[in-house]
Amino acid sequence: MNYEANEKYFIIGICGVTCGGKTTVATQLHKSIPNSKLFTVDDYFLDPSDTRHTWIPELNHINFDILSSLDLEQMHKDVLSYIGNSKSLKNGVKRDSLNKMNMKHVQTFIHKRVSEVKIKIIIVEGFCLFNYKPLEDLCDVKYYFLLDKEECFKRRIMRVYDPPDCPGYFEQCVWPEHEKHLAAVRDAVKDVVYLDQNSQNVVEKIFADIASYL
Repeated sequence: MNYEANEKYFIIGICGVTCGGKTTVATQLHKSIPNSKLFTVDDYFLDPSDTRHTWIPELNHINFDILSSLDLEQMHKDVLSYIGNSKSLKNGVKRDSLNKMNMKHVQTFIHKRVSEVKIKIIIVEGFCLFNYKPLEDLCDVKYYFLLDKEECFKRRIMRVYDPPDCPGYFEQCVWPEHEKHLAAVRDAVKDVVYLDQNSQNVVEKIFADIASYL
């Protein structure tokens, strides 16, 4: 899609615990919103051979659950490059009036507005997205996915990573680092919508929020 100089953008930030559903929701949004763009933190992990990684000697394993395991500066540059000269669409419109709309009508409305107003809908997602201020500052709406420790561990052991988790990695790295990230977000980041494992109709809620700004 070609955009004019006065085009707008709207950035949806999705952050939170590993295996909390971030990527699934972000992908659903990306597939459902025409001409949207998805940036994921997972594409910005440093190569395992990179000397900038933090090594955990007792585990003989890299700590992949900290900011320094990622090139978030490059991710930020890539998002800015995609935004170009466009301006943020966010205008503080109240959301309540649209939350009761039929979801089919909400999606139809979003499709129409994106086409009419020439809006770049950008989705950024990752486990520590809001802990890197340049990226957090870009987000017009922010969602943080939560799980309790037991449920997180159950989901984590079903995943296959490259390199794979070693014994003790969850207990020593994954969960403690998540708690640090979450505490920092709760302390310093405003206007975050927290969604736990009991939250329902998450995609529908986000669609309603997007529609209210469009």
